[in-house]
Amino acid sequence: MKMDRKKWLWLAVALFLLAALKLALLGWWWRSQPAVPQTETVACTVGAACVLPGGGELRFASAPLEGKPFEIALMGEVGDAPTAEFAMADMDMGFNRYRFVREDGRWVARVQLPVCVSQSRNWLMTLQLGTRRLVVPFATAAASS
Repeated sequence: MKMDRKKWLWLAVALFLLAALKLALLGWWWRSQPAVPQTETVACTVGAACVLPGGGELRFASAPLEGKPFEIALMGEVGDAPTAEFAMADMDMGFNRYRFVREDGRWVARVQLPVCVSQSRNWLMTLQLGTRRLVVPFATAAASS
């Protein structure tokens, strides 16, 4: 009987040490994760150039239309390989991420947004500029067929 208790005690100690090791590794992994960048909202008018916080400028080359391609340009200090994601508030619009391409000293993205069945035209563009995240609300114009 005495040996049986020792086995259970060693098993309990081993399980306790394993749990402590697991918690230590989880804590280390959690602390090593990069911080989520702060998101900043930028007020922007589609017809005019928008000055971005921290430098740079955003411009819609043409008015955004539903279901039709349009172009967005970034000028100035915006970092390397910026991206833009498009969504609607409280509505899943699928995967809409676009990479900007360097062209004539500026970054350009050619975008085509899906048509929303609810007839909403209010979009949120999330620009990823290096470590900065900027949200730009805008509205599309109705597409003429």
